[in-house]
Amino acid sequence: MLGMIDAVRGCLKEEIRMDVIANNLANASVAGFKRDRISFQDLLLQQGSVSAEGAGTPGGGKALVRVQPDFSQGDIYNTGNMLDFAISGKGFFKVATPYGIRYTRKGNFKLNALGNLITQDGYVVLGKGGPINLFDTQDLSKHVTVDERGVITFGGDELDQLDIVSFANDDALVKVGNGLFKKRQGANEDVLPPETKVRQRCLESSNVNVAEEMVQMIHSLRAFESYQKAIKVLDRLDNKATNEVSRLK
Repeated sequence: MLGMIDAVRGCLKEEIRMDVIANNLANASVAGFKRDRISFQDLLLQQGSVSAEGAGTPGGGKALVRVQPDFSQGDIYNTGNMLDFAISGKGFFKVATPYGIRYTRKGNFKLNALGNLITQDGYVVLGKGGPINLFDTQDLSKHVTVDERGVITFGGDELDQLDIVSFANDDALVKVGNGLFKKRQGANEDVLPPETKVRQRCLESSNVNVAEEMVQMIHSLRAFESYQKAIKVLDRLDNKATNEVSRLK
């Protein structure tokens, strides 16, 4: 029954939506986290083709699920930590990982034993000249300053500049976890717009609106329950029709 198939698909869509909402809520307090948003697109299938996204029906509609990060700005708050940085406007810090270059808005950095600026996961933060090394760490509060363009001054001398890049299209980046993104094949880094500013001693909060996510969760739960009821009704109708046909025979 087409009605049963549509109801089952509806349940599956709401399960995906609930997973996305739960992940957003779980990361609501993580610095630099970008919430995921989910969208569904109905397409006409031709000749009953079946793809990896779901089963098709001749001439019927199929909902394609698309989960994308929302890159809207989160609130910026002061931490007082010299190695905390927030980006106001477009842009991403570049970090070197064993898997290649990654991009992040999570600016709560620290130093490793060699004096290199690293992320909380141990990945090296990149400057225009490569890894940023703050070799004299006796009193960072008196030595390290970073201006709005990311230029690092150490002991009164210009040391390096944070390598912060932008992308013309939000679709250029794919979320890979732990606040990191990778660029899609063929995507190119872009220069920073002039309005982008780096703020030292600050962090960007996540852009998750907890109240809004809770409302969406309630809507999703109610929609899931409605689809479940529809499945039960259709199942009873199907059983009834089957039994009545068998009696007629």
